[in-house]
Amino acid sequence: MAQDAPALVSVVVPAYNEKENILPLIKEIRQALAAWRHEILVVDDSSPDGTAALVQTEFAGEPAVRVIVRRQDPGLAKSIREGLEQARGDAVVVMDSDFNHEPRYLPIMVDALRHYDGVFGSRFLYGGKMAPLSRHLLSWCFNMFVRLATGGDITDSLYGFFAIRREVMARCDFNLIFWGYGDYCIRLLYYLQRHKAALLQIPIVNGQRRGGTGNSAFLKVFAQYTHATLRLAWEGRLESKHT
Repeated sequence: MAQDAPALVSVVVPAYNEKENILPLIKEIRQALAAWRHEILVVDDSSPDGTAALVQTEFAGEPAVRVIVRRQDPGLAKSIREGLEQARGDAVVVMDSDFNHEPRYLPIMVDALRHYDGVFGSRFLYGGKMAPLSRHLLSWCFNMFVRLATGGDITDSLYGFFAIRREVMARCDFNLIFWGYGDYCIRLLYYLQRHKAALLQIPIVNGQRRGGTGNSAFLKVFAQYTHATLRLAWEGRLESKHT
């Protein structure tokens, strides 16, 4: 059933040491969402490279671009949570700050919210991809593991590029979801599916970082994702026993 188009779109952009990417990204987001009223929330984890100060200087006096500087308890998922809690829009977008998530997809995602509760990007639908091939295959295999372990239907539970209606997000228990690193997305999609949210997946080609270096350690992240998946699988098994 069709719903009203979002009156205000909030874009939450968690950032850490992204001074080389953040200004071009904000400008491209604004261009992509020119047809919608929107705000951009840069949630900075006290980047030592001056990411927050750069945005504050560039967009001083522009209320549509806000900077939230987190002084303690750093982490990707907690930064996203803070952005979601401070967002004013009736639709919220979450995307990375390094151009892995390209702004060109934003009009499709936001427009689709007229018919869906949430729209999630997938690298593993026809038309989506990521490079190099080895990384694509490894991530595809892990996403298959997530689907088999949790019984979900989502093809990409790791990507973290999505748009969602505010009232749907508000029904989620943030304490159960927003901790750790990108494993928050596994939990978010698990609970959204469990509560029968109407979700659309769209194919997305993973973008390329334009400057700086990534912040994640592969083995540590892999262990976190595996633990999160097994924990949800165990939770689902316990629920099945009591129903």
